[in-house]
Amino acid sequence: MSGKAVRLRRIFKEDGRAVISALDFAGFMGPVPGLEVPKEITAKVVRGGADAIIAHPGFAREAQEAYGGKAGLIMRITGGCSPFAPDASYHLPTCSVEEAVRLGADAVCVMVIMGAPQEHAMLATLGKTAEEAARLGIPVVAELLPQFDHSYDPQWVGVCARLGFELGADVIKTYYCGDAFADVVKSCPIPIVMAGGPKSADIFTNIEKALQAGAAGVAIGRNIFQAPDPEGYTKKIVELVHGGTGDGK
Repeated sequence: MSGKAVRLRRIFKEDGRAVISALDFAGFMGPVPGLEVPKEITAKVVRGGADAIIAHPGFAREAQEAYGGKAGLIMRITGGCSPFAPDASYHLPTCSVEEAVRLGADAVCVMVIMGAPQEHAMLATLGKTAEEAARLGIPVVAELLPQFDHSYDPQWVGVCARLGFELGADVIKTYYCGDAFADVVKSCPIPIVMAGGPKSADIFTNIEKALQAGAAGVAIGRNIFQAPDPEGYTKKIVELVHGGTGDGK
């Protein structure tokens, strides 16, 4: 097995699926409810059965005891924007793949906002990261999301998934877009995990439908870490994802 394959098995279980808890939101937004104490929220989602977390380097270092040897680490290596940025849709490299490996990451995560003014630069970052990661044997999770006015447009989501594959990613994180999501999955030869989307959505229904359409799991953020009971919420998602619903990928 290659290094990539070994690391992917720490994230995706024997059924080919993964429940990923995205705990990287404060790396863009600063202090947010639910992420105040990295060790505490990480321990809760790990007890709930999360297969992996997504985190920025500082959060990952702080929470090592909570996830080390218990859940995989997908390190966010792009960002560089805040709520005060003139263009919060432009994500730059903020950490190298080598540094992510040094900190124990099982994969790295790169953000691309499709349709944003700096789309070209972000896609170039994804391609260069995939090249660097391949040399080090570490998978790339490409989070490709449509520009905000088109978040759940099937055509946009389909382009996101396919471009991520074409540029060398190993896993795609993007939005569920309704019945057309099955076509998105068919056109993307690598696993797709469903991003959480707005807190107002019926997340459990969307998870079930995404799995039935062929999703390989979920990567959920605020819907988990801002839930009244993050551990119990994670358990419910784990039951949906690993309980045999849908066909997987």
